[in-house]
Amino acid sequence: MANKAKIGILDFNDEREHVLQGTFENAQGLKKNVVETLEKTGEMDIIDPSESFTRFDKMVWRPEIVRKQARMLARAGIDGVIFHYSVWASPRLARLAAQILIRENKKKNKSTPIVVLTNLAPQQPGMVGGMAAAGGLDQLGIPNFRIWSTKLSEDSTKVKQVIAFARFARDRARTSASADEVIERLHGQIYGEIGGRSIQIVTAEADPLQWSRIFGVDIQPIGQAEIIRKANQMIQWSKGINSEIVSIKDERISKAFDFLTRYTKSINYDDKFSQGKLKYELACYYATQDIIAENDLDFMGIKCQPEMSEYHVTQCLTHAFSNDNRGPGGEEKKVVVCACEDDKDAALTQQIMYLLTGKPTMFADFRHLDPEKEILYLVNCGAHTPWFATRTDDVESNLDKISLDKQAFFYAACGATVNFDAAPGPVTGARLGRKNGRYWMNIVPGEFVERPPDTLITTPGWPHAFMRFRVPMEQLFREHPCNHIQIVAEDCVAGLVEICEKLGIGYKVQDKNLEFEKTV
Repeated sequence: MANKAKIGILDFNDEREHVLQGTFENAQGLKKNVVETLEKTGEMDIIDPSESFTRFDKMVWRPEIVRKQARMLARAGIDGVIFHYSVWASPRLARLAAQILIRENKKKNKSTPIVVLTNLAPQQPGMVGGMAAAGGLDQLGIPNFRIWSTKLSEDSTKVKQVIAFARFARDRARTSASADEVIERLHGQIYGEIGGRSIQIVTAEADPLQWSRIFGVDIQPIGQAEIIRKANQMIQWSKGINSEIVSIKDERISKAFDFLTRYTKSINYDDKFSQGKLKYELACYYATQDIIAENDLDFMGIKCQPEMSEYHVTQCLTHAFSNDNRGPGGEEKKVVVCACEDDKDAALTQQIMYLLTGKPTMFADFRHLDPEKEILYLVNCGAHTPWFATRTDDVESNLDKISLDKQAFFYAACGATVNFDAAPGPVTGARLGRKNGRYWMNIVPGEFVERPPDTLITTPGWPHAFMRFRVPMEQLFREHPCNHIQIVAEDCVAGLVEICEKLGIGYKVQDKNLEFEKTV
């Protein structure tokens, strides 16, 4: 298999020679079972440096041996390493091995994912040794994943976990250069903070100095009044804003209005949601695009609530189409990540995802957890990125799935919502957050599924996505840093982890087969 991972193995034992002598034969047999079981999966080649050693030195039991075997693995170009424990072993040996591998691989711009595999001989204190070693790695902030099994060859669940680790290690090695490129491109970028904190959402705030120091991004404040000023230069009103429109002065608005009228599934005008209101919302979109160009913005967030949503028009079309690679008039355009409610860490998460994958991203809210169907309802207050309607660049096919509906009662000024269900397929969810002021990223691999039968009604007119993920719902609910989650239609877990590692921030992968975590 061309896509095999290259996984090293170090087999640890006690530093006391008489203990080593008494456990050596059995420990070697257990390791052989592990190697054969894993190589039979076809997912990995196991690189075992002990083949170059004789007698007791086949096991890692002295500092001299750990130095030699670890450096051999580093020279072999492994993607990740298994620390194997079937007996008690000195925990310092794992530290030495990890530090050598990390240092040597860092010279080659490679990471060193570690799995601690333990408890393979219940009559021996292998779990004791493995947990002591893993704890020692934790003390140094060295991420590691723990797997225990009484007999790996008969434990398909744990074999799947090792396979997940091997794929993760392989993918991290392959995405290391891409992660460097993302960080390089991110440094020097400008975030447009249009309006500031929305409806007092404290998790949407960010420290400009922290952003500059960690991510190299500058935050440029811009008032929402600029959107209003520019939008109203494009429209002639009969009696002021939100009165009858006399004429449209910017042809982009007319073209987009005609395009949406022709290609959307439906436009359901009702009460305050009128043709004039839709044209005003389109004017705000094009006003914002002009602001982006004039200020060299790379990504942005818009406050919207309450000033725009109460007195002018909601900004859902701007949010939806800025994140897309097609505009509301069908025009090809650059994706400019735009976060609802000026959620800065959400926007930064999406920008990282976009730079990594080149695909449009989605801003969504946790709305409902359905434990029976094991589905998370993701619902936004008016806009998901239209690209997700079919997961293609075909704007006409996307719009054919979309209805423009009247905004909900929360927003007195009203406006259009971009209403559709996201198409099924694999996704990665993520969100940067802060614990005690320190950044970390929650990473949630999963898939979008079709709308289930008997779906609960949330808010009519709002877009939905239905997501399955790989950890218990209660865990995700407890650990996710806020109400917002960012989505890209690709498995990019390894790439996001590499970016976090290189930025020096923490992360956690929410996957029952691979709960890889780093705390900083």
